[in-house]
Amino acid sequence: MSVKYGLDGQVAVITGAANGFGLAVAERLAEEGSRLVLVDRDADGLKAAAGRLGGLAVVADVSSEQEVDGYVAAAVEAHGRIDLFFNNAGIEGRMAPMTELSVDDFDRVWKINARGVFMGLRAVLKVMKPQRSGVIVNTASMAAIKGAATFSPYIASKHAVLGLTKSAALEAAPYDIRVNCVAPGHFDTRMGRDLTHQIDPDDPDGVFRAVSQSVPYGKRYGTAEEVANLVLWLLSPESEYVSGALYLIDGALNAG
Repeated sequence: MSVKYGLDGQVAVITGAANGFGLAVAERLAEEGSRLVLVDRDADGLKAAAGRLGGLAVVADVSSEQEVDGYVAAAVEAHGRIDLFFNNAGIEGRMAPMTELSVDDFDRVWKINARGVFMGLRAVLKVMKPQRSGVIVNTASMAAIKGAATFSPYIASKHAVLGLTKSAALEAAPYDIRVNCVAPGHFDTRMGRDLTHQIDPDDPDGVFRAVSQSVPYGKRYGTAEEVANLVLWLLSPESEYVSGALYLIDGALNAG
């Protein structure tokens, strides 16, 4: 049985809501009785999520300034305010050494993972500041605190998410708005499975098993529901004094 966090009636905007962490958070918020605004560029997945959970579905690409402003405007038009924002949409991009990546490879990841997070923060804070209330959680990654060969665009984008989180938290604090980010490690999601295929297309299951064994706690990948548990706590009044923080959720992978 889910913990009740007092989020009943709260207007919650979730990007990347058609699958993975976004969908898991949307499911938890629906259980809480929050009013959902689900955002994704996957129209079919979004329709399925909204059909099951309820709420407003807005098809939008977070790399587009017009579409970011559009999903925020749609939320305000429907509900008059935004209380909670899970700024989550992101992609993994192509894995390859820098010398083999194109500028387009870099830009594709950056536009969604960093620029999209910035534009989401900017648009939602314009709504939350006059309210003098609100809570935001951005999705970073353990990639925000370390490097990785052959993964430079993603690494750079998630470092940017951490910087944006800290800056936004400082700007928003005088308005009683909190901003934090979660930093997942290895998770069994579409993105996680794609990475195993990129690392070894001939034996992705072998990569999955090897990575699982590298995780100190449980020797396994995490689940989207476990990230949702953390995000719900950060969105709730239970984390009232927490802002500007990065929360690793990685089974102690980065503890050493």
